[in-house]
Amino acid sequence: MNEDSRAEDYRLIDTYLIGGDESALEELIVKYRKEVYSTAFRVAGDMEEAKDITQKALISAVSELKNFKKKSAFKTWLYRITVNTALNHVRGNAYKTVELCQTQCSDEPGAQVRLLEKERQLHLRRQLATLPPRQRLSVILRVYNGLSLAETADVMGCSQGAVKAHYHSAIKKLKAVMAADMAGMSL
Repeated sequence: MNEDSRAEDYRLIDTYLIGGDESALEELIVKYRKEVYSTAFRVAGDMEEAKDITQKALISAVSELKNFKKKSAFKTWLYRITVNTALNHVRGNAYKTVELCQTQCSDEPGAQVRLLEKERQLHLRRQLATLPPRQRLSVILRVYNGLSLAETADVMGCSQGAVKAHYHSAIKKLKAVMAADMAGMSL
């Protein structure tokens, strides 16, 4: 995260907390809500659950904003709230797998390739969901959210070495499963 974005977030927070300007809060929410939803979706694996988690996480962040100490980036702090909210939500609900609906092939050029890619992505998402929570989070935060190693460690509340270990184990497992699946498809 660049320093300009961090400074802008801090300015918006101060404008809201000190000046009571609701539009500053709205700007912060609009800036990060898609990323919060994306993180929630990747943890929960369900669109409706992700919407609920997003709403809970944003409400929690707004209510706790007065306690934000500016020791980290607002984005990192918000991700931590989102991840905690999502994990608590998932623990409270049985994880639901998303089934691939009936697929239809068309005569369009490339339709089969797009269909196969969608199925591969769905399969990868399912495999990601089977990983232990800390490994899954390391991949979600690093790959899908593009957080640095330090930011990921801050969100997960662990050392950078632990993040590396979780991430390495997760990638190793995902590669093994995907390679086995590809070998099975070629038989």
